[in-house]
Amino acid sequence: MDAAGGPAGSPGPRENATAPGIQLTGRGAILALLVLTFLGLLVSDLVGWGLLSNVTFVAACIAIACYARPTDLLPVTVCPPLAFFVACVCSKLITSAGGISAAEGILFTLATSAPWLFLGTAVTIVIALRRGLLDNIRVLRHDLQGQPDGAAPARARNIMGHGPDGVRARRR
Repeated sequence: MDAAGGPAGSPGPRENATAPGIQLTGRGAILALLVLTFLGLLVSDLVGWGLLSNVTFVAACIAIACYARPTDLLPVTVCPPLAFFVACVCSKLITSAGGISAAEGILFTLATSAPWLFLGTAVTIVIALRRGLLDNIRVLRHDLQGQPDGAAPARARNIMGHGPDGVRARRR
């Protein structure tokens, strides 16, 4: 038995969180979300059933969170609202009669879809947290510090050269 409670050599819970053999890159997942949301908005405009676009968006959010590579979860969790906005603008520009009509359609769709946007984003974050999003955030934080592995971070100084203790650094 290993630490995860399974047989020795078995993948841990985070390694086995996707379907076998199916993984999307971060860009592929974002593109899939954009295309599915766009198609959902177009079809819902054609049939006159607005709920269809919202359900399609949430289903696409679940799919991208489940099938994106674990190393690409950070951009995948950030993009759902932006992808919905871009898909909404594109679909309304295609299906509307004019500029004012398109603007009204965009605003109306965004207003009525707001709870679904929150739901889709929240579900994406919850699934990504389960699959290792916090590890991605730790790696990003470490990379932004610019320190080699194992090196202690340098003491920060403000713009006047004062350190956290209030003492100004000496010039050499």
